Amino acid sequence: MMDTTIERNAIDSSRAKNIIEFEGISKRFGGVQALDDVSFAVPRGEIHALVGENGAGKSTLIRVCGGVFLPDAGKIRFEGQEKEFRSVQESRDAGISIVHQEIPIAPALSAAENIFLGRPLPKRGRLVDWKEVNRRTQELFDRLQVRIKPTEIASRLTIAQQQIVVIAQALSLESDLLIMDEPTSALNKEETNHLFSILRQLKAQGISILYVSHRLEEVFEIADRITALRDGKYIGTVKKEEATPDQVVRMMVGREVSNLFPKVYNESTSEPLISVRHLTADGAFEDVSFDLYGGEVLGLVGLQGSGTSEVLRALFGMYPQMKGEVLFKGQPIQINSSADAIRLGIAYVPADRQLEGLFTVMSVRDNGGLLLLRRIAGKLGWIRLGNLDRNVRGAVKDFGIRTASIHSLVSSLSGGNQQKVVIARSLSLTPRIVLLDDPTRGIDVGAKAEVHELLNQLTAQGCGVILVSSELPEVLAMSDRVIAMYRGRMRALLDHHNVDRELVMSLATGADAAVTTAGAAVMAAR
Repeated sequence: MMDTTIERNAIDSSRAKNIIEFEGISKRFGGVQALDDVSFAVPRGEIHALVGENGAGKSTLIRVCGGVFLPDAGKIRFEGQEKEFRSVQESRDAGISIVHQEIPIAPALSAAENIFLGRPLPKRGRLVDWKEVNRRTQELFDRLQVRIKPTEIASRLTIAQQQIVVIAQALSLESDLLIMDEPTSALNKEETNHLFSILRQLKAQGISILYVSHRLEEVFEIADRITALRDGKYIGTVKKEEATPDQVVRMMVGREVSNLFPKVYNESTSEPLISVRHLTADGAFEDVSFDLYGGEVLGLVGLQGSGTSEVLRALFGMYPQMKGEVLFKGQPIQINSSADAIRLGIAYVPADRQLEGLFTVMSVRDNGGLLLLRRIAGKLGWIRLGNLDRNVRGAVKDFGIRTASIHSLVSSLSGGNQQKVVIARSLSLTPRIVLLDDPTRGIDVGAKAEVHELLNQLTAQGCGVILVSSELPEVLAMSDRVIAMYRGRMRALLDHHNVDRELVMSLATGADAAVTTAGAAVMAAR
C-alpha cells in the first residue's frame, strides 16, 4: 500500500511540474494523418519551442489545444487535470491563449476594443464605461512596457504593435499558457528583440509559453527546451544548452540539410531584361534606378517601410500613378495593372499569402490553376476541367505540395504548403521576370532549401529574379547583386563580392558612416 501511495505521489508531483501534457494525441483529416500518437509535456514556467517542417502537425496540435479540433484519440492534461476542449471559449476559460501567425485583429476598432472583444465590458449603470476599458488596457500596456494608446485605431498600428495588442488580450484573460505561432514572421530584428524582452517578462511572471517557429536562430535565443515533430509524430525533446542547430534540423526533417543557401552563380545576359530609371511612387519610394539581367538574382535589402516591397508592387502594376521610366528589353513600357505585368511575363509572389496570395474559400486546384484559365479555355471560353486538373496535379508533384486532394480547400493546408501553392501559380505561365517578396516567410528549413534550389533553376533558365526577404542572411547569400534601401531611397548597389553583412545593415539603417565606407563598393548599373 505504501509503495502505491509513493508511486501516485510521484506521478502527481511530476504532473504539477508540467503546465500541459499530451498523451497519444492523434488526428486525421480524410487521407492525411495530421497527428500520430503524439506524447510530450511542457514544463511549467518555461519557454518551450515547438519546431517541425510544414505539415509536421504543429498547427493541428495548437488547434487541439485551442478547442478548434477534438483529437481522434489521446488525452490532454492541463494543470494536472484531464481536459477535453470542445470550443475556443472552453480553452480560454481553462487558461490557454493563442497568438496566431495571421494576427486576428479588427482593424476598425481601437486597441482597447480589440482587447475586450467578445467579452463583457465594464459598465456604469447601463452604459459601457469606456474610461474603465481604457484604464485597464493602459495597465496591460504598462505591464508590457509598451507605448500604445488604448484609443489608437488598430489599422494605424504597426504589425508588431498589433501583435502586442493580441498578447495584451491574452494577459487580460489571465492565461497560464500562452501559445505563439510564428510570432516574428512579419517583424524586423528590432521588433523581434522587443518581443523577446516581453516574453522573458511574462516568463518571470510565471506564464508558460509554447513558442512555434521555423527560425532556429530565434529558437536557440529564446527557448529553454525544444520539441520536434515530423510527419505528425513526436520525434524528441532536448534542452537548448544540450542541443545544436544541426541536431534540431535532423530531428525536424529526418535528414541532413547541409547547405541552406545553395547559391549557383549563372552567366547573366549581356543586355538587361528590364531597366528602371528614376522610379518614384509618392509616399512609398523615390528615384530608384537599376537594371535586372537574365540569369541573376537582384536582392533588395531594407527595414520595414524602406520601400523594398513597394518597388516590387510597383513593377507588378500596383502603383499606376508612379513616375519614372521602365524599359522592357530596351523598349519603354507602361505597367498600369497586374494584367499588364502578367502579359509582359512578370510574376509576383506577395509577402502576405493570406491577404494577397490566396482565395482561402477555394480549393487547391482553383487557386493553383487561376492564371492558366485563359490559356486552357476553349474557343467559347469553356474551361476543360480535366486539363486544369492535370496541370495542377503536375504542379502539386513538382513543388512537393502536401494535400489530400487538389479539391481540398487551400485553407486546410499548412502555411508552407499554402505558400507553395502561391509560388506554383505565379510560375505557371513560365515568366521571364520573377518578383519574390519574402517567399520563405513561415516556411520550415527543408522547404526553404527547396525554394533556394528553385531560385537556381529560374536563373539557370535565364529568368531575372528580384528578391526581398526579412531574413538578411538569405537575401545576401542568394543574390548576385544587392540594393540597400533606406526610407524609400537607394543607398548602394553592391556586387556579391562586396556584400558585407555589417555594411549592408549600416546602409539599411541609415548610419551616416556607411555612405563613406560603401563608396568603393557601390557599383554602377553596369
